[in-house]
Amino acid sequence: MRQVFRDVCNYAADLAGINSALYELGGLIIMHDASGCNSTYATHDEPRWTQMPSLIYISALEEYDAILGNDDKLIENVVEAAKETQPNFICLFGSPIALVMGTDFKGIAHVVEQETGIPTFGFKTSGMYSYIQGARQAYQMLAENFVKDTKKEKSSSIRINLMGMTPLDFGYSGNKEAIDAWAQENNFSIVANWSMGTSLEQIEKSSMSDVNVVVSSCGLDAAKVLKEKFHIPYVVGVPVGSCAKTLAENVRLSAHDHQNREMYQSGSHDSHIVLIGEPVMAQSMRLALDDEVQIICPTEIDWHLQEGDLYSHEEEDMRKKLNEADIVIADPIYRRLVSKDIHFIDCPHWACSGRLFKDQMSIIIGDGFQIIKNQV
Repeated sequence: MRQVFRDVCNYAADLAGINSALYELGGLIIMHDASGCNSTYATHDEPRWTQMPSLIYISALEEYDAILGNDDKLIENVVEAAKETQPNFICLFGSPIALVMGTDFKGIAHVVEQETGIPTFGFKTSGMYSYIQGARQAYQMLAENFVKDTKKEKSSSIRINLMGMTPLDFGYSGNKEAIDAWAQENNFSIVANWSMGTSLEQIEKSSMSDVNVVVSSCGLDAAKVLKEKFHIPYVVGVPVGSCAKTLAENVRLSAHDHQNREMYQSGSHDSHIVLIGEPVMAQSMRLALDDEVQIICPTEIDWHLQEGDLYSHEEEDMRKKLNEADIVIADPIYRRLVSKDIHFIDCPHWACSGRLFKDQMSIIIGDGFQIIKNQV
């Protein structure tokens, strides 16, 4: 029972990660689950739902379909929907129900592609892992199947792709625009933003980039694919606070010597500050704070966690570690685990608490991070 959450909530699921990564790219995205189960994604995990249309649907799996494994019905419905919407691609993945049924999404995708002539992909999801697992699969699929070998022309600026950027990590309150401004200030031209404010056509031209900037662990696998296929180096980090300058310098160095670069700093068992979050963002924030900071990573990927850091999504482990700290920086929902005498700094994370604290989400890119740093 250690993995039962009593006071905090789980992070957005792998299904939400796929939806969020592909939301703006014109694909037909099908979650194989019972009718109504897409409301969790629509109302909690996706801030663009009421402002921007997308072809995200639920299969409306019924009890007899689950018992009998009626894949023909799913195939027929997807083919019919594809003929009506003419999407750029089709994606299929499932919930815990589909997992228990043993649904072969790759096999179904093959049949659908044969019948529609539209590129179709099946993903391995269960609804039991975090959004990072889903988004990683989606971005890797794009890198392997849609990025074209485009001839590079001379440019007076360094061309970059932003890899792994979705509202689940960056919200919808101005961080995307702040990163655009950071790129402009440093004379970087953005080829494609994977994937906020971009199109599939821009994704296809990603090979024109000189450097890939991986701003979350969701984009790591795709960056590695582009490095292997097109020899594009990548740098990992988020331009928060003083890291904005360091990250820009790393981009320039990698554009020159074509080497990968990553920004991270050693942890400490004696840290008086504990920070909870996605690892790439958390490592960048630790560097920007320029202090002894211990990271707790509650998602599956533990990119460059250091000695003294903690990888855990178990509530009791986190409660113990948080109450040993003097300062905690985390989504406000973690206040429920922390005693009142500990200084708690709110840093809302959409993938954690959804829209609960959307009005408290602030811009933390560049100088905006000073709001958090001043509270430490």
